[in-house]
Amino acid sequence: MRADASSAPNGEGAFVWPGALRRAWRSGAEPAPWQQDDGTDRDEWRAPAMLFSRRVVPALVLLFLLTLAAARLTMTIGDRTFYVDNAHKNLATVTALLTTSLKLLEASGADFDHETFLESLVAGNVLPADALLFVTDRDGTILSAIPRDDSRIGTSVYSLVSDPRELLAADATDRILDIGFLGGSAIAATADLPRDGGKISLFWPETDFLAKWREKTAVSVSLFALTGAILLLVLKAYFRQSRRAEDFSGLCAETHERVEIALSRGRCGLWDWDIARGQMYWSRSMYEILGMEPKDGVVSFAEVAPLMHPDDGGLFHIARSVAEGRIEHLDQVFRMRRADGDYVWIRGRANISTGADGDIHLIGIAADVSEQKELLRQTDEANHRLKNTIEHISETFLLCDREKRVVICNSVYRKTFGLKEADVLAGTPLDRLLRKARLPIRSITLESETLAEGESAVEAQMPDGRWLLISERRTADGGTVWVGTDITQIKHHKTLTKDSRQKLLATIAKLEAATADAERKADQLSELNLRYVAEKERAEMASRAKTAFLANMSHELRTPLNAILGFSDIIRQRTFGDIGERYGEYVDDIHTSGSHLLTMIEDVLQMAMIESGRLELSSEEVEFSQIVRDSAAMIEPLAREKGISLAIEAPDMLAVMSDRRAASQVVLNLLSNAVKFTPQGGEVRLRLRQVGDAASLSILDDGPGIPKSALASLGLPFAQAGDAQVRSNGHGTGLGIPIARALVHLHGGRLRIGSRVGRGTLVCLRLPVSAPIAAETAQRVRAQPPKRVTRRTSARPSRAAA
Repeated sequence: MRADASSAPNGEGAFVWPGALRRAWRSGAEPAPWQQDDGTDRDEWRAPAMLFSRRVVPALVLLFLLTLAAARLTMTIGDRTFYVDNAHKNLATVTALLTTSLKLLEASGADFDHETFLESLVAGNVLPADALLFVTDRDGTILSAIPRDDSRIGTSVYSLVSDPRELLAADATDRILDIGFLGGSAIAATADLPRDGGKISLFWPETDFLAKWREKTAVSVSLFALTGAILLLVLKAYFRQSRRAEDFSGLCAETHERVEIALSRGRCGLWDWDIARGQMYWSRSMYEILGMEPKDGVVSFAEVAPLMHPDDGGLFHIARSVAEGRIEHLDQVFRMRRADGDYVWIRGRANISTGADGDIHLIGIAADVSEQKELLRQTDEANHRLKNTIEHISETFLLCDREKRVVICNSVYRKTFGLKEADVLAGTPLDRLLRKARLPIRSITLESETLAEGESAVEAQMPDGRWLLISERRTADGGTVWVGTDITQIKHHKTLTKDSRQKLLATIAKLEAATADAERKADQLSELNLRYVAEKERAEMASRAKTAFLANMSHELRTPLNAILGFSDIIRQRTFGDIGERYGEYVDDIHTSGSHLLTMIEDVLQMAMIESGRLELSSEEVEFSQIVRDSAAMIEPLAREKGISLAIEAPDMLAVMSDRRAASQVVLNLLSNAVKFTPQGGEVRLRLRQVGDAASLSILDDGPGIPKSALASLGLPFAQAGDAQVRSNGHGTGLGIPIARALVHLHGGRLRIGSRVGRGTLVCLRLPVSAPIAAETAQRVRAQPPKRVTRRTSARPSRAAA
């Protein structure tokens, strides 16, 4: 409910409530909404109608505009479709006429003269008025044009269109083309000239055959815009008038809502207690403080009395004090029970108001002061903790206010200075305390730049021989704090360290000389380091340049090489007919050499990607045992051809986390090298097992071995075991081992190579085992012995291998 506009204050915090509310209380009935005195009840029936009209009228206007716009848009699209289809039909008719004329001319055997032909077209008025026609040769060079334009003679017709591929398409002469032309859009058609391979190209720009449609559309849009503007002006006038009526009718409600919001934010509530009738009016914010559901009307004395805390008195005591005239206004803090059962602290302030009929009302405001009460409790606890802390520190502590009166003092201070507890009571003057205290026998004032203004420090020797460091500081409110720290042990240590100072100074002198010599050596080392960094940067730049050069050259070589391999394969397959036996051998040599060169280029590209950090690997759980077996199966034909036996020792299952393709490439490269460098009749052994959390693969061959001088550079790109071995076992890039080592390193593994000349080579590879089945795999490997599979082949290669 809202107060009357004519209500005036009646003492501090008091005001007069509406007459309708008073009359309702006198009659014992609850005030209804239409009993308010602001006059708004007469317009309540109009609100739904106004709200309905404000929503429906704009919707109808917008629906009408959208319907009109949809109709105009449909007509505009239909007109444009008609003009476009008509243009396509006209251009198709002209193209058909040109094609027929050219065929007749070709059938007659007469020579084609493009100038004469164009003159006949102009004379016959065959072309559309705004169309452009070009006669071109087989290369697309313009020979003649309609209308005549000497600036385009000799230029290419393909330079006039945005995408020449549409004119060059195989079916371009059979259909009408929608094409970009001279920066815009156009429809086009072409016809082939007889014998010389030239063409006639006909273009009709969209801006020309849609000119009438644009004029018609502009008129339609203008009429629609004018209609929409008129309707929007009418709608705006309607809303303006409706808004004025709405603002006028909602002014009182808005004011009341603002008051309620302000009270709610301030955790305050308004109340009016009719003491004679035992009835109270509460504002909505008062209900919120107590966690109760707001309700209209009044609450009775019987409803409010149980909410009061029994230790804080009750409403009956307040009512009796008011009735007896013992109080003129109320200012009291008490507790009231919330709806959830908890109590909140309320501070009630009210004035007594007597109406014309003699009724006594207690009118005022109630504020929630629970937070202030809680803050006061926390402050008391903090003060108690502070006093307890000061009492239990090992330093002497004395605090005085700005009037030099004692505020607090701990027991250590009393004991040190020989005082009783009665001598240091709060409020005792400082000069009286000093007259009773045991004073130091010696004092030394300390000076330091770290001391702020108003601070001081004194070293004092007490009669019992102890030394205190007494620090004096000012507080923010003008008081003074003295803190005394026992420094007896520090003073004793100072005496002991004085004798060793000379020794320390001598040692420092020696250290300074040594430091100077070390700094000189450090400068030399820094200069050498700078030179090393510069040389290292130049070497890295050279390596990056080499990698970029190899990658670029490999890309440039692979493109023509793919063409060579493709054409050589076509010739080998006799796609276009038989060839001689000797040429067949040549083609086989070309294809074999090209494939070998392509393999080397792929290795160079992959090494370049690894060195530049652009190689991306995927991590997944793969069966490494199966990869080893598949790689052995792939290399078996080569081993069979050389009569080499393959011995494989591997568990049934052993999973690793790796990139499947990279793992296969590493195993295949290492196994291929072992077979390639093993002489005929030799043996290559593979052993796969799990060692801890890693899969270990060992490849042992009985080849010629690698010298120690070559082992150090074997892992470097383009390095090989030796010239004699390369010549005897085929040429290569020297990238197999470096690529394998790099891929293993990217997987977090290790690759080691050991060899003895004349005995053979051992390659050891380790990769991490996948976590999900590592334990299961290890258990299976321990439970069953590894299977040994030996593949032995004769020295004579099979027909398939050949």
